[in-house]
Amino acid sequence: MRELLEVKNLSVSIDTPKGEVEAVRNVSFSLKAGETLVIVGESGCGKSIMCKTIAKLLPPSARMKSGSISIKGEDIAQYGEKEMRRLRCEGFSMVFQDPMTSLNPTMTIGSQIGEAVRVHEPGISSQELKKKVIGLMELVGIENPKERKKMYPNQLSGGMGQRSVIAMALAKDPELLIADEPTTALDATVQAQILELFREIQKKQKAGIILVTHDMGVVARAADRVGVMYAGKIVEVGTAEEILYDPRHPYTQGLLRSLPWFSRGRKTLYTIPGMPPTLIHPPKGDAFACRNAYALQIDYEQEPPMFPVTETHAAATWLLDKRAPKLPTVSPEKEIEREEEVGEEILLDVQHVTHLFPMTKKTVVRAVEDVSFQIRRGEIFGLVGESGCGKSTLARCIMNIYKPQKGKIMLNGLDVWDSKVFSANRKLLQRKRQLIFQDSDSSLNPRMKVWEIIAEPLKIQHIMPPRGSLREEAAFQMHYVGLDPAYLDQYPTELSGGQRQRVAIARALVMEPELLVADEPLASLDVSIQAQIVNLFRHLQQEHGFSFLFIAHDLAMVEFLCDRVGVMYQGRLVETGSVRDLFSNPQHPYTKSLLKSISLPDFRQQTAGRTGSW
Repeated sequence: MRELLEVKNLSVSIDTPKGEVEAVRNVSFSLKAGETLVIVGESGCGKSIMCKTIAKLLPPSARMKSGSISIKGEDIAQYGEKEMRRLRCEGFSMVFQDPMTSLNPTMTIGSQIGEAVRVHEPGISSQELKKKVIGLMELVGIENPKERKKMYPNQLSGGMGQRSVIAMALAKDPELLIADEPTTALDATVQAQILELFREIQKKQKAGIILVTHDMGVVARAADRVGVMYAGKIVEVGTAEEILYDPRHPYTQGLLRSLPWFSRGRKTLYTIPGMPPTLIHPPKGDAFACRNAYALQIDYEQEPPMFPVTETHAAATWLLDKRAPKLPTVSPEKEIEREEEVGEEILLDVQHVTHLFPMTKKTVVRAVEDVSFQIRRGEIFGLVGESGCGKSTLARCIMNIYKPQKGKIMLNGLDVWDSKVFSANRKLLQRKRQLIFQDSDSSLNPRMKVWEIIAEPLKIQHIMPPRGSLREEAAFQMHYVGLDPAYLDQYPTELSGGQRQRVAIARALVMEPELLVADEPLASLDVSIQAQIVNLFRHLQQEHGFSFLFIAHDLAMVEFLCDRVGVMYQGRLVETGSVRDLFSNPQHPYTKSLLKSISLPDFRQQTAGRTGSW
C-alpha cells in the first residue's frame, strides 16, 4: 500500500507567558491508505497538537519549528489556508476532541451539517441537501433526525454533539480522516457503531485514519498499528497485538496495568507514580525516567533511541539495551472477592421523576419518564445508557437545575423541590451536593485562574479553608486529583481537556459533599489519570462515607467502581441490580446488547470474526 501520509521529524512549540512549550518533539511516522493508526498517551503529551499541525489548524500561539508533512507525496508544511481548503474538499477531514467548542451555538445542527455538505457540493439543491443531512445524521446514529436537525448544540447531550461533529466530517467520504478522541463522549453501543462506521469508510474509500484515544479497548477494536506518545515524543510503535500483548516501554506497561480489566475484584487500580514533566524545559535523557521504577543511570543522561523489537515493533527505552535488566511481563491481577461496605441508610430517594422538554407546540421530548431509585449512604450507584437516554437530565433534576414535571427527589429526608424546604435549607443543600459536569470546557470560567475556580465554592459559602488560605486549599486539592500545583495561576484555556476535568473534580471535592453527582467525570481523562480519580473516589467513600451517583459509559470502570448499577433506555430505568448480578446475568434485552458492546483491551477477542484489514 502507498504512503498516504508521511510525517518526518516534526517539532511544534507553543508560546506561553512562562516560556516556550515543546509540545511535539521530533516525531516521525507514516500512514498507508486503508490503514488505521491509533495514537495513545496521557493528556498534554502532544497528541492533539500533532493532529492540528497536520490539519494546519494550530492556534496563533503555536508554531511548527521543523519537519515535513506529506499527503500523497505533496508537502503541505508551508501551505496556507487556501491550499488547505482545496485539500479538505478533496477528502481531508478532522473530528475534534470537544464537540461543544466545534459547533456554532447560534446555528441548528441541521444547518451546520448542511453547511459542511455545501462546501463539498456547492451546487446541491435544497431538497437533496435535506436528504443528505438526514442521511448523515442517521449514519452516525442520531435518532429522529427530522426533529433533531432543528435543535441547537446546547439542546444536545455530549454524545449527540459528538455524533453531529462526526456527521460533518463525513459530509464527503474522506480519504484521510483525523479523529481526535471521537468516541470519548459516547456510550458503548454508539462507540461500537462509530468504530464500525470508520471501518466501513476505510474499506469503501481505502481511507487512512489517525485515531487519537485513551481507551485501550478502542485500540484493540480499531487499530492496525499503534503509536504511544509521552512528553511530546512517540516512545513505542507496533501493531495492536504487539502493543497489547508484548509492551516493551515501561510507560506502555503502566497504561495497561492501570486498566480495570487488569484489576478485577481489587479495591484499587494500579497508578503510574508521579506526573508527566513540564515541556517548557524538557528533562535531559528519558522523560519517563523519574516515573520508571526500573530506570537506569543512563536514562537521566541520554535520550534513548528507538530499539527494534521486530520489523514492526520498536520502543525508545534503554531497558531494551542488551546490558539492561529484563522487564517484568504485564498480566492481569488475580481476581479476589471485594467486600461490601455499604450501609442501609437512604441518602437519596428519587421517586417517579418525569422531565419533558417541549420542542414545538405539539412535540415534546420525554427525556426522563417515571424514574425511581435509591442511593444508600456510602454507596456508589452507577447509571449507564446510551447518549440522549436522559442520564444528564436526571442528574440536573437532582441538583435543582431542571425542575421535573412529576415526582419527588429526597435528600436526607428533605424534598429538594419543595420551595419552602429549599429556602430554609438552601446553604445546607448546596454544600451537601456537588456536581461534576460532563463538559469541563464550558463549566469552567475562562476568566478565572485555576486556584480561583477550585476555591470559589468555599468563597461563595463563606467557609474557612481547612488548610489556611484559599490558595493553599486549592493547591492541596489539585495534588489530590493528580494535577501539578504549577498550574495554579493558569487559565482553563491553557490546560488540556484532561487537566480541565481534574480542575472540575477538585472544585467539587473541596466542599466535601455527602452526595457527589458525577456526570461522565472520566470521559476526557487518559487511562492512568482515570485510575487515580477512581482510586480517589473509592478513598472518599471509605474515609468519609460519601455517596456517588456515577454516570458513565465506560462499563468496565462502572463494573470496577460501583456497588449497584441502573440502566437507562429512552428516558426510562429499565434494569437495576448489584454490579455482580447485572454484569453476570443481565435480564433486559438492552442491557444485554450494551454489555456485548464493551470494547475490551483484548486484541484477539476483538478481532475474532473480522474480515479484510480489520
